Amino acid sequence: MSLLNLPAWPGLEGFLWLGLTVGLYVVFLRLRLYFNGSGLAQPLLWVSAILAGILVIGDMPVARFEQGGLWLVVVLGLSTVSIGVPIYDNFPVIRQAAGAFFLAMLIGSVTAVGTALVMAHMMQLDAAIFASLATKSITSPLAFGVASEIGGLPTLAMGIVIITGNFGVLVGPRLFALIGVHDVRAQGLAYGVAAHGIGTAEAMRLSSMMGSFAGLSMGINGVLTSILLPYLFVLA
Repeated sequence: MSLLNLPAWPGLEGFLWLGLTVGLYVVFLRLRLYFNGSGLAQPLLWVSAILAGILVIGDMPVARFEQGGLWLVVVLGLSTVSIGVPIYDNFPVIRQAAGAFFLAMLIGSVTAVGTALVMAHMMQLDAAIFASLATKSITSPLAFGVASEIGGLPTLAMGIVIITGNFGVLVGPRLFALIGVHDVRAQGLAYGVAAHGIGTAEAMRLSSMMGSFAGLSMGINGVLTSILLPYLFVLA
């Protein structure tokens, strides 16, 4: 989807879905503040669950939500550009840590894909599920395209990506505390590589420095993984 190929203008039902989605998000943002920023109160987690529940209970096709929901995808694409602001602001710090940054990102990328493939192999999963799992740590739009190319299921891949991102935000703070990672640069890189867009949004919420490292690692990891995964599956 691009600005030259926008979805149809939402009708009344589309605007109702848009209003419900944004309204729920605002409510859970306030609830999260009330619970001191707890990951368990993460808005995306609960809003997604509630909207999915409405569609399932009401026996409604996703297409009805997409009458308005697709416009959120357009806005998301435009808002992604804002990630460049903290990267630009913190570029001197990023440049100083460039060597360690790229080494850590490379290790993280290989680990993210490798653990998914090893787990899928041990569980003897279907080839399509195997391929879908390989995309778990790249952001949703890229996962959709890569999964299609390597024989995975795009919808399943996007579901896995969303679950991975939410899980990363939930366990991230506890894991950082457990292993003694207090540097916001390292935390941001971990969020970007392991929890992609959802993790990057969380890092942005916490600090500009953390958000800059998360955004850059998410972008580079996504591009590299998207290029290399198809070749790996061809060789396999």
